[in-house]
Amino acid sequence: MGHGPSCPRDQAPLGEFPALNLVLPRNYGTDLPKLRINFGRFLLACLAFGLPILASAHPANIPVGRAKVHVDGKIELSITFDILAFVLDQTPQIVLDAPMNALLDGPISDLQSRLDAAKKRFMEGLAITDGLVDSIDFPTASDIHKVVDGGQLPRLPVMMTATFHGHLKPGVRKVSFHFPEVMGTVVLSTEFSYFEPISESVEPGEVSTALEIPTQAQVDAAAATMRPTKSHAVPSTNQVSEARARKAIQKQYDRWSKAYMAHDITTLASILSPDYTLKTAQGTTIKRAEYDVMLKLRKQKHSDTTLYKTEIVRMTLKDQVAAIWSRETTTDPGLNQKTGKAVPVSYQHDYIDVWVLSKGQWLLRSTVTQKEQLISLPKGK
Repeated sequence: MGHGPSCPRDQAPLGEFPALNLVLPRNYGTDLPKLRINFGRFLLACLAFGLPILASAHPANIPVGRAKVHVDGKIELSITFDILAFVLDQTPQIVLDAPMNALLDGPISDLQSRLDAAKKRFMEGLAITDGLVDSIDFPTASDIHKVVDGGQLPRLPVMMTATFHGHLKPGVRKVSFHFPEVMGTVVLSTEFSYFEPISESVEPGEVSTALEIPTQAQVDAAAATMRPTKSHAVPSTNQVSEARARKAIQKQYDRWSKAYMAHDITTLASILSPDYTLKTAQGTTIKRAEYDVMLKLRKQKHSDTTLYKTEIVRMTLKDQVAAIWSRETTTDPGLNQKTGKAVPVSYQHDYIDVWVLSKGQWLLRSTVTQKEQLISLPKGK
């Protein structure tokens, strides 16, 4: 389903699906948690953006930034991005596989040297408006090889996270960020204590929206409204047959495919549960608000998928929750390096999807990527 990821969630051995070796969330009942974010769902394999695949054996990847801003102006900013593309000073949409593989296959000392230079460029391109960056935790060559040599499939892209700590200047009550332009579009989520995260896209060369930092009184008031609630799972008396559930969920997959190709964001949103999350093949987790921003960007950039279909490979049903092993096939525009002509390129992805029956409709709650592979290359590769 052109899937995207999820926030880490408390798990309990309570609703296990033995056939898929999958453990359901503790609150696996039909009462969905309240929406605490803004909207979404996109990603064609690992933060993958459905942009034209420019002579690359993997989809381009959008950087995702998450900023936690405290009342006193202290900031923690993490950015997950295609580290090798940045090292090569290329945007994720145009970087080629060959030079990235060369970095991985060459001496680790050479890769570290390139990373040191990249870290410096990152610091020069990153800016907190009216603020300062105090420290940075930047990926090392050993960190990268630990991921790649650990059996990551596909090998590329290598998505890594850099974490920055900073602070605003005294008296400053608004926060905004600027990112290195070579990163391309960045999906940024800014979070204040006890307030819903705000997600947006930040285009190259632009500064994110200046957001007002809540006062301590506002934070205290918001915290006071957050009362812990006890959730009691009540077994449903309306059992759903597996055949009926399979038919209804396949219909949702088909609706998704049609809407995805038509950039029908309204329909896509109606298929996702409010707390939808997606975990990519590289282990990155995407929240629904971030995924929503990506969908909108894909539409704005005219990213056209020409084929999209999903089949149910295996299903396990428990009460009104279904765990699906799904197989998705997509075809997108590619580019022949020698002729410069557009050619199709196809991918196949295997996912574990969890669907929940809510008010008579099956909603997709989470997606975990199991496998992704290229099944047709642009000619001339």
